[in-house]
Amino acid sequence: MNRKRLALGIVLVSVSVIGLLMFGVSQLRTTSIDLALNIAEGYLASLDSSDLAIGEIMEFEQNFYVIYYEKSTGIGAFEMLIDKDTGRIFPEYGPNMMWNTKYGHAGMMGGWRQVPSGEMSINQDEAVSIAQEFLDRFLPGTVAEDPHPFYGYYTIHVTKDGAIYGMLSVHGYDGTVWYHNWHGAYIRSREIHEE
Repeated sequence: MNRKRLALGIVLVSVSVIGLLMFGVSQLRTTSIDLALNIAEGYLASLDSSDLAIGEIMEFEQNFYVIYYEKSTGIGAFEMLIDKDTGRIFPEYGPNMMWNTKYGHAGMMGGWRQVPSGEMSINQDEAVSIAQEFLDRFLPGTVAEDPHPFYGYYTIHVTKDGAIYGMLSVHGYDGTVWYHNWHGAYIRSREIHEE
């Protein structure tokens, strides 16, 4: 009889501990754009740069997306993602890492021969035109708009029926297009720009 009670006690304690752990983990989930903005601001403070600021935060189904920009130039510095399950902030995949000539791997590792001046051979209007050609071919009915210049590339919103549908980037020197397929469905956004 004592063994049965001991076994039942162990099972009940185990279930309780698992329940508490699951409750605690679910409480860590970053579902509020305000909480995500706090995380983004904390990361910005850790950089200790008076020239960097947050330009925009967007919530998607899979993550939060944050644009950091240079106040002195108005050029996008880099893009970060915030994991909704853990609240962890990290560099966005793709162009942000591979094409960013100043803040990405390409800039930090000397992977580009271009000087990170922000002057690209493809201008903003041409980038939107290239993006639209890509969308007409692969996502008919969508529109390229609201381009954000970064060092080495542009990130452009993709809209459908007047609402944000996704985003893509256009390489500022050779016109390569990279669609951001890691976000999931768009939920909401907030412009943050400092004066």
